Amino acid sequence: MSPTQTAHAQYRFETEEIALVFCAYARDNETQRLQYKLRELRIRMRDVYSSIRCNGASLIQFAMKSNSQDIGSFIARSVTLEGLRTMDDYRWARENGYLDTEIGETLKFRFENDLN
Repeated sequence: MSPTQTAHAQYRFETEEIALVFCAYARDNETQRLQYKLRELRIRMRDVYSSIRCNGASLIQFAMKSNSQDIGSFIARSVTLEGLRTMDDYRWARENGYLDTEIGETLKFRFENDLN
């Protein structure tokens, strides 16, 4: 294995490990721990959001399923509208009856106030 392949494999492992941590924080509604981890890693949620899946769902969808309103709302405020569109979170929330939740209200507000 070349050094480039080794580096790529290590980065992929670290990304998968980080995704698992973020999914656990979303499941447990641990907003402060997520914010601390983002600062520690020096990354922004908007930069990694579309690459993280939790049991096949986006972080927001997973938070909705887990009834983790605080962290889901934080993520919905932190991610760009383009990121939310890419993951299809608003449509998914509408189709699955989650728009009346705190997270759903945050998504509605973001999309209804989109100036584009």
